[in-house]
Amino acid sequence: MRKHSPVFVFNSLNVKRGGLTKAVMRRANMLSNHYGDVQILTLLYQRVHRRNIHELRKLGQLNKKVTVKNCFTDLNPFKNEKPNSKYAANPKVKEKGLVEINDGSAYRYYKDGLYIKYKKFESNGQVSFIDYMNESRHRTCREEYDEKGYLVRIRHYDLTKNKPRIDRYFSRSGKCFLTTWVNPDSEQVGRCLLFYPKPVEFANLTELYSYWVNQKLANIKKPALMSDSRFSPTDKILLNIPSEKAKRIAILHNNHFKKPYTKDSDIRGSWQTLLDNHNKFDRVVFLTHEQKEDITERFGNSGGFRVIPHEAKSPYAKRSSTKVNPHLAVMMSRYNSQKRLDEAVRAFTHVVAEIPDARLEIYGSGDEEKKLKKLIHKLNMESNIKLMGFTNDPTATYQSAACTVLSSDYEGSPLVFNESMAAGTPIVTYDFKYGPKDVIRNGIDGFVVPRGHQKALADKIVKIMEDPTVRAKLSEGAVEIVERFSYEKYTDNWLNLFRELDKAD
Repeated sequence: MRKHSPVFVFNSLNVKRGGLTKAVMRRANMLSNHYGDVQILTLLYQRVHRRNIHELRKLGQLNKKVTVKNCFTDLNPFKNEKPNSKYAANPKVKEKGLVEINDGSAYRYYKDGLYIKYKKFESNGQVSFIDYMNESRHRTCREEYDEKGYLVRIRHYDLTKNKPRIDRYFSRSGKCFLTTWVNPDSEQVGRCLLFYPKPVEFANLTELYSYWVNQKLANIKKPALMSDSRFSPTDKILLNIPSEKAKRIAILHNNHFKKPYTKDSDIRGSWQTLLDNHNKFDRVVFLTHEQKEDITERFGNSGGFRVIPHEAKSPYAKRSSTKVNPHLAVMMSRYNSQKRLDEAVRAFTHVVAEIPDARLEIYGSGDEEKKLKKLIHKLNMESNIKLMGFTNDPTATYQSAACTVLSSDYEGSPLVFNESMAAGTPIVTYDFKYGPKDVIRNGIDGFVVPRGHQKALADKIVKIMEDPTVRAKLSEGAVEIVERFSYEKYTDNWLNLFRELDKAD
């Protein structure tokens, strides 16, 4: 009996990955130890796709046995041709006949008093893109360059809206192989024109992606396709693949409700494709029993529902109570609205009222950084709350703190729970859907309080910070997650799922 080959259809991989990307890579790495051919087919255009994959492998985050391909680099029929230096960016700042003015990591260029272009540099001195302007200072196009400095895309802009209208994709040898039309209002890609090996036209990106994925499956025997994100067309792509050609697996990583994200809420539009067609998937995998029960109650269960939680691995070093700052709490989170970091910031004012030297360190990045800084300043908490940016050693960060805090509106089941508890650091969290009910044992390895109750969140943080006995007890309970959600159980769950698919043929 031949095994199915796992194939991930996913958005993109990058070094500054979120929890979803991390979960995908960890599953791919695990499956690569048991299957000879594991592939991740990434969809979104990435200017430096090759560099991202190289860095992930260098950091040990992505197994070398996992093959990663990208739609926009793989569709290029000239990718093996010798690069043409004519299509490489000029890496020099000074250009003959032009006057340059520094703008941080970029330069604005003028000719005879007219602003004609803008050149953006990376930290290594490589050019990332060049914008060109007309006499009215409207941006006409942008040239984007890959990690080797070769042209990979030209974006042509709407002169009044300053938004892309047409994208052209190039090989390093300078040949355009793909053009896509962009709606300048919605910024959504519509018509796609692939010119080689023979011209093919697609109505939208989903059709283009489906065409490419079908191409890749031609050389894979018994593929099992996995879709991990609802905020991309991966579910539609899987449904576009005939059921006799591949098995379909959907994995759920987030709450499927609209605001207020509770059981009686409406379903988010991006989830409708999956939930309306869940019986067409061979397996639907949940991270929590709570979400499985909620979806079963509303949509029924075709028999393919399974629950496979995130795994928890023992950290490289045990937590030492002597190295813990008892008045430090940490958060690992994207700075975006879903995470409701403002809730934690406001709650921490109550902590500081009880413990004046208490400190909250928030690690991550995102579009709400300025908003958070403004709130911290407004609350006069700049000495107590710090935005720390990205950390390369989350385990050490967890182990330095008395507790880890989460104040999200909704989740799927945050990896932060497993990583923090495996490091011996207890959790203080809002009771959002989903994760807390399945993972946290209230009073044993952390505390769960009603969502939105800032004072209750603060009281539990204070309790852990002030009472070393409570802190030690919760820390001892927290590390039990390594057994409760062991890597061995995680592996067995996924291998059993694939054995089920093998037997079904």
